[in-house]
Amino acid sequence: MKSFWIVFLIPAVLCAGGRTVSFSAINPVTYAQVELDSVRVENLTLGRDTTLAGVDRIELESWTGIARAAALPLHFDLTGNYPNGFAFATRFSTALPHGGLLELELFNILGQRLTARAFNLPPGWHAFALESSALANGVYFLRAASGTQQQVIKMVKIGPSVQGNLQILYQGAGGRPAGVALAKTAEADLYRFTAFAAGYVDAVVEQRVAESVSVRFEMVPPKPPDDFTSGWRGFNLLGFFTVEWSNDGFYEEDFQMISELGFNFVRLPIDYRIYTRPGDWSVFLEPKLAQIDQAVAWGQKYGIHVCINLHRAPGYCVNSPSTPLPPRQNISLWDNAEARQAFAAHWRMFAERYKTVPAEALSFNLVNEPGNVSGETYAQAMQPAIQAVRQVSPQRVIISDAVDFGNGRNDAILAQNVVVSPHFYNPFTLTHYNADWVDGSDSWPVPVWPPHLVSGYFYGSGKSPWNTPLLISGDFPAGTTVTLHVSQVSASADFQVYAGSVLQYRHDFRPAAGTGEWKEVIYRPEWNIYQNIYDQDYTFTLTRGASELCFRVQSGDWMTWTGLTFEMPAGSALKNVTISPGISDWGVPQASYALQPDGSLLLVKVPAGFEEHFLVNGFLQQWIDLKKSGVAVHVGEWGVYNKTPHEVTLAFMENRLLAMKTAGLGWALWNFRGSFGIMDSDRRDVVYENWRGHKLDRKMLELLQRY
Repeated sequence: MKSFWIVFLIPAVLCAGGRTVSFSAINPVTYAQVELDSVRVENLTLGRDTTLAGVDRIELESWTGIARAAALPLHFDLTGNYPNGFAFATRFSTALPHGGLLELELFNILGQRLTARAFNLPPGWHAFALESSALANGVYFLRAASGTQQQVIKMVKIGPSVQGNLQILYQGAGGRPAGVALAKTAEADLYRFTAFAAGYVDAVVEQRVAESVSVRFEMVPPKPPDDFTSGWRGFNLLGFFTVEWSNDGFYEEDFQMISELGFNFVRLPIDYRIYTRPGDWSVFLEPKLAQIDQAVAWGQKYGIHVCINLHRAPGYCVNSPSTPLPPRQNISLWDNAEARQAFAAHWRMFAERYKTVPAEALSFNLVNEPGNVSGETYAQAMQPAIQAVRQVSPQRVIISDAVDFGNGRNDAILAQNVVVSPHFYNPFTLTHYNADWVDGSDSWPVPVWPPHLVSGYFYGSGKSPWNTPLLISGDFPAGTTVTLHVSQVSASADFQVYAGSVLQYRHDFRPAAGTGEWKEVIYRPEWNIYQNIYDQDYTFTLTRGASELCFRVQSGDWMTWTGLTFEMPAGSALKNVTISPGISDWGVPQASYALQPDGSLLLVKVPAGFEEHFLVNGFLQQWIDLKKSGVAVHVGEWGVYNKTPHEVTLAFMENRLLAMKTAGLGWALWNFRGSFGIMDSDRRDVVYENWRGHKLDRKMLELLQRY
């Protein structure tokens, strides 16, 4: 059987003076390398093409494509599909010697027809794709028929079905049948290269090739189906954020500017103490509620969806109050019936107040960033409030923040038919660098992007199975100076460094009360331990050359670090290297890496079960999976504090915006005007544009508008 997928055997050493095109691919969301299934090469100048499978380069001096007139097939044919098995999509082709009607049908093993397409095509080779993520794991049969001729092939689908389309798509004419002679090309010819990989959207690059080049494709996974929140893009407005310092209310000017700049969503994080009588959360203050009414009306006036959120709700807030709560209000929403009753009463009040406002104009976001609570307990606490809203406004959109402070899925709440809202502040050491409300953030290393995907924790035997070593292979000559900047140590940490089996360095950290090598004493009475801040460099020099270094806490609890520097000896051609950990999540063990001659760090091996933590935006997959299951997901908060360098901020934001776009996620930046926003952010490294009496960060604005 002739195959549409052509394997070229390219020699490792190519002829001098040849024009070689090398192919590679990367997922621009995660920065992970993508293994290509095949590449279609088209000479657009000559109208010829072929497809490569299983190779990563082609020498153009010996190929220019196929003249279609010489490639007409003699017999009807259906090729095998590639890849087989497949998870998301597979491709195949047909040969039509005379042209005419081509019918394609897909059947399951019971003989039931699942989908069908018919095409009226000219003579020649024709390529097709089966988009198949909706299929269950198993065996299927594809039938192709033209006139009185037909053929059937067997296809194997791998992996469970997910929400998506099942369809047969025409991919175009072309392909190189066996035995067709190849011709020479000119340097002025224009080429189109199309890359295919299972589980990714096809990527296309067009260019002229006058000399050897490397073509790198950016390939993204298929976007989940959009939900009604996918188009919500906007900002958080902090007019009623907290009674202590942000309680002036909202401004029509903000709504007008947001609309004019092309955005359509605002989230209003609100402190309940602003609209209730001090000391009595059952008494609502009409003048303050009227200011929220005005914000809702401005949203309708300017075509902006308004989301009301209780940032401080009766019984819970992610932030400690600047002033003590009244004793009767210092209770927990998660386990106190009075707090739950008050919480439900507040939402019933809002539901009654806005019951005539259309659902497309207003939504309710129950409580901001629930933390230190199980999914089941959280769902139980939300039930009275959800019921109160639905009794008044059955169609009102209700949004539930993700648990674990906006980071974790909570399937226990999904039965309530809510929109789920994760908050994207990953990595936290970049988004909250030098934030004065985050302890220890002033000792973090200056952020970089993309980050080094290394855990910032060393775990001891007391934290098994997270107590894996950090292994770095490379060329470490004798005289190499190694410096680790230690941030915090919990209880104790016997830190050791080995070159092979030889101990190179050891330091037994023992935080305690009083003065010591630490800079700050932190005592945790709930565990009767010290978790002191060290903020110190610890340095040693290799006495012999090494090809691998092993860093670990042999025994003890845990310690954090913010920088690992290798200073090469005088006269060495090797580069000095500093590694800043880019993974700040708790419970992520260390992995294995190879230090490259150019100073880059190559990830070699990840502990099983932690793979997503070692991908940029790896955390995103849980939300993509949730969207594919039919649950609406919207990112209620994300952004970068103004102390992170602006160049790093923009690079991070562009990657995050691409990630959300490819996942079909709408978003709300924290905030509009202020330290995370596009205006009046007080960044010291931005050239602002004066606009409407404000300082506008034009580069950040244009970045947001592009996505």
